[in-house]
Amino acid sequence: MILGIDFGATTTDAVLLSKKRIVKKASAEKISSISKLNSFLKKNNFDSSKISRVVITGGKSASLKGKILGINPVHVSEIDAIGLGAVFLSNAKKCLAVSFGTGTCIVSFENGKTKHVIGSGVGGGTITGLSKLLVKENNIEKLMVLASKGNFGNVDLSVKHVVGGKIGLLNVDATASNFARGCGSKADLAAAVQNMVAESVAVLAITASKQCKCNRIIFLGKGFVFPLAKKRLKAAAKVFGVKFEFPSNAGVGVAAGAACF
Repeated sequence: MILGIDFGATTTDAVLLSKKRIVKKASAEKISSISKLNSFLKKNNFDSSKISRVVITGGKSASLKGKILGINPVHVSEIDAIGLGAVFLSNAKKCLAVSFGTGTCIVSFENGKTKHVIGSGVGGGTITGLSKLLVKENNIEKLMVLASKGNFGNVDLSVKHVVGGKIGLLNVDATASNFARGCGSKADLAAAVQNMVAESVAVLAITASKQCKCNRIIFLGKGFVFPLAKKRLKAAAKVFGVKFEFPSNAGVGVAAGAACF
């Protein structure tokens, strides 16, 4: 079996593959050393006697030295892991992989090769960080509940507010300017943050898909764990006539991609 590990900026994900199938997965926050990683893996019953190979990726992986469960790990670039993860989860032969994690990274996969297309500092980390500043809360579950009670329309200016009706591809309810109204309750603000991030990521992904001439867009990462963010991603895709895919195990997709290397 092959163990793939993604050391993200916020979360560390571990995935165990056997015959191209995920048989175990686990995630944890703020693992900063090999010793803590080994403790985490043992706690989650990753059996070293059954693991033949360990592959690691992610921004923090380069600084981690030493054996993992007694095995010298192989390093793979995050770009390759994102592309391979999207292909593994979707069975696509050509696709655009959008890693919507702490930030956002978009990778194309075609003819067996990955290519970094574009990225953004806007992502799930923006949701939690900006929410902490605006509503004094960064717990994901609490932000989900808070946003479900809010209305981002009380915070944002819509197309209707600005031009009075539909313009181009955009209907009257589309966002014309995020946070421009400068008001709203805590719940409204929480919803507005999630809406802004989701729409920003959606527009970036759609623009990249046009550039790469690829309409199959696969999302990985945990940024769309927020129900409102996922809903707004889908709404933006519908406006522009594309389809976003959110495969099972997308939250650990990059770790799975590493294991596929």
